[in-house]
Amino acid sequence: MSSNFDIDTFRVNESLVAVHMQAKTMIEAVTHLSTILIEQGYVKPGYTAAALERENTCPTGLPTPGIGTAIPHAGIEHTLKPGIAIGTLAQPVKFGQLGDPDTQIDVSIIFMLSVTEPDAQVYLLQSIIDVYKDAELLKRLHAATDPGVIAREVNAALAKTTAS
Repeated sequence: MSSNFDIDTFRVNESLVAVHMQAKTMIEAVTHLSTILIEQGYVKPGYTAAALERENTCPTGLPTPGIGTAIPHAGIEHTLKPGIAIGTLAQPVKFGQLGDPDTQIDVSIIFMLSVTEPDAQVYLLQSIIDVYKDAELLKRLHAATDPGVIAREVNAALAKTTAS
């Protein structure tokens, strides 16, 4: 990791965690999480439309072990401060697969990013992908009913990825 990248800037706050979200589509899921980021002052009102547009042209669904995940986000021009909103879904929704938009992934966990520095985005995405490789962690996150538990688990896992 870059010596300029500080994962603590992206510590997950439990107020940014939505547990067992009710969403029928990718659009509903992205809108729900982006609304949380807007209400908490992390992103500008145009973030939702930008994230949905980006998801349509460059999808972020990942075929992670056991539970599908996604990392939707918008450009830095739509962000105000760094953060990560996390949503677990009551039922999976379809996202296009990163690098293969024609393939659909059933996504049950979403990490929505608010990144203010372009360089940080690369390192944050790599850290999150490292976290996503832990199938047992993904199962625990999806089963959790307490936003505080999810925030603590993710913060600990992200800290491990940058410690190496």
